[in-house]
Amino acid sequence: MIDVAIIGAGSAGLVAARHLISAGLRPVLFEAAKTIGGAWTPSSSSAVLQTPSPGNKQNDDDQPASKMWSGMRTNLSKYTCQFTDFPWPEGSSTFPTVEEMHDYLQSYSDTFLQDDPSSCEFLMQCRVTNVEQLQSCNTAASAALGPDDEEANYKVEWLDIDTQTTHCRDFGGVVIASGFFHTPCMPSFLSDYTNSNNDESSGKTTPQIIHSSQYRTHNHFKDKNIAVVGGSFSSLEIAADVSKSAARVVSIVPSIPWVIPRWIYKFHPLLSPESVGSTKTITILPSDLALYQRTQPFQGEVTELTPEMCQERHQHVQSLVGRKQRSSPLGEPTNWNEPTIVAISDEYVDLVNEEKIKAIQGRLVGIDDDGRLQLDTNCDTSDALSDIDYVICATGYKPNLHNFLSSEILSTIDYDHEDKFSPLTLAYNTLHPSLPNLAFCGLYKGPYMGVMDLQAQLAAKLMSGSMSIEDEAYKSALKTSETMRKSKPRQQFPHFYPDLMDTLVQVLNQDDSSDCDGKFGIVVPPLYQKDERLREQCRLDLEREIKRGQDGSRMPKLVLSSILGNWSYDRKIVHLQSGKHEHVSGTVKYSKYWTRVCEEDDEAASPGVDNPVLYREDGVYEFSPTQKFDVFREYEYEVKDDALEIYFVEGGKRAHMFLSLKFVPTVEEEGGQWVKATSDHLCIKDLYSATFRVKLNGLSASEIIIKYRVKGPAKDYESTTILTPVAAVS
Repeated sequence: MIDVAIIGAGSAGLVAARHLISAGLRPVLFEAAKTIGGAWTPSSSSAVLQTPSPGNKQNDDDQPASKMWSGMRTNLSKYTCQFTDFPWPEGSSTFPTVEEMHDYLQSYSDTFLQDDPSSCEFLMQCRVTNVEQLQSCNTAASAALGPDDEEANYKVEWLDIDTQTTHCRDFGGVVIASGFFHTPCMPSFLSDYTNSNNDESSGKTTPQIIHSSQYRTHNHFKDKNIAVVGGSFSSLEIAADVSKSAARVVSIVPSIPWVIPRWIYKFHPLLSPESVGSTKTITILPSDLALYQRTQPFQGEVTELTPEMCQERHQHVQSLVGRKQRSSPLGEPTNWNEPTIVAISDEYVDLVNEEKIKAIQGRLVGIDDDGRLQLDTNCDTSDALSDIDYVICATGYKPNLHNFLSSEILSTIDYDHEDKFSPLTLAYNTLHPSLPNLAFCGLYKGPYMGVMDLQAQLAAKLMSGSMSIEDEAYKSALKTSETMRKSKPRQQFPHFYPDLMDTLVQVLNQDDSSDCDGKFGIVVPPLYQKDERLREQCRLDLEREIKRGQDGSRMPKLVLSSILGNWSYDRKIVHLQSGKHEHVSGTVKYSKYWTRVCEEDDEAASPGVDNPVLYREDGVYEFSPTQKFDVFREYEYEVKDDALEIYFVEGGKRAHMFLSLKFVPTVEEEGGQWVKATSDHLCIKDLYSATFRVKLNGLSASEIIIKYRVKGPAKDYESTTILTPVAAVS
């Protein structure tokens, strides 16, 4: 049996090993860490901060396997973060934590990769130091490893970290699965900066510098002033996470991204048995299921974006987000001729709106002797960036291929270590015709495990000789890769995920044009394989997810998130018996991040994801043309199961429940996308019949109408309150 070396035992290495075994080859996995999992290795529970030195002084090889902080969740759902033939267990979190991702990979390994020397071998704590192509390697692109072929094609050298001994061995093939997220990138001016610049005698204190890969928990930064640098998912999520403990958080973003939460809504045909025809309704889904959908047959990968294409994408994302980001101090991207940049974060924009995070567009370019951060920006922010205790650089990663691939291989793939976008030229992001029986798996940004899976299948088929690729196809694929690398301006990702999936499956299936669209046009890995039983199970899972998105149970969170912020209101009260009219007007603020002032022995509410939203109303009550007086009232809004519950606040403390609202997900076409809830409340002898209507503009509400019909022995009136949003002042 032919041995194939796999460099890395993270998600890409594991799936490569699984498909090599199926192809009749024997994988040998090299992993520098003690455990499998790669970037999804959970951080030590006792570690609060990883402390290697910053900048270029770090040894590229001396990187901790784990790049995630404790409790971090994926920004893509479990439907995308899975292999084609290994579904998540029933009841798994929709957005898995780092720990759950590692458990999934461990379970995958236990199922398919028994450490049996006859079929698979793991060499843990073994760091590969050299991979080179042997002269005997057949340079024909169609070369394959037959079952009795003993010809060696590549030499692999490695260091046993435990014993500090070096070893060398020849292999029939090699799969590079060391990942894209290996070596942290830091701003260049930090190459000579150290974390020991505190001069106690002069009283000068300069900030500590860490990379986001070293961040472990917000508890380490209690009452500290933090600057987070970067505009990606990790920078926004770390800024949101560290705000739980920090005294002040400044988010420095080089360019404004579109920020969308993990759950968004789209209009989708109603799937309930009562639905008629193609009636569409609000359907709340994980953002990846809502975004990665086919609207037309695959026409090939898009290698360059025109300004018109960029504008169309910006307009689409803006329609999803609504007004919330535009009216926040963060603002929206302004140059729609450039490609969109999208970051996933549930909390970031709300925290910016409520001034828990200060967002600044600019670049960190230096640190003064007194510790002040120098920014390249058009606005004066020097005062805002003094007294910073920590700078967390969420400034990306680079692969480490130059540390172990021979110069000949690096030259063949046109490797550029400094290119964080697309550092090498490959056909299908996987192969090079001049390097037969060598494949790259998982060198792609993001946890797109379907891409890794299809790359692994392609590598296994080629190495086993069960398929080949024509020279012209190779040339065309390499040309696509070269064009993407040279494209200006560059997209956020070199390949659009669904397009790369379709490209890979076309190469794998060749003349077999199997349908990967699935029932709903949603792109998920299990639909990209031929086991009809697993495909049908995936369709059923998606159908259940869509039905849950339509049954109203997710509406309270969507509505509550959409109404956060500042509003002006106008209330008219009509007494039906006397015909008397009263009027109240003023402002309302829905606050998510607030702390209730408690007396001794009372449990304080800590601001965060599950904190109740505080409704604060301040206004002027016009009892008559000559009688006016100031009024205020407070309520607490809280999601409980499938209802939005509203509680009275009396004396600064929550009292009894007022209303329990269940929103109807269908849309009323009255000049917008309206959702509605009704509820009754009996207050002693008075019955309050309430109707709440919220007009949605993407993920933001653009109008709220609250009506009460009050009946009782001494009361008979109607109250109508109309709320309109107030834009934040930057």
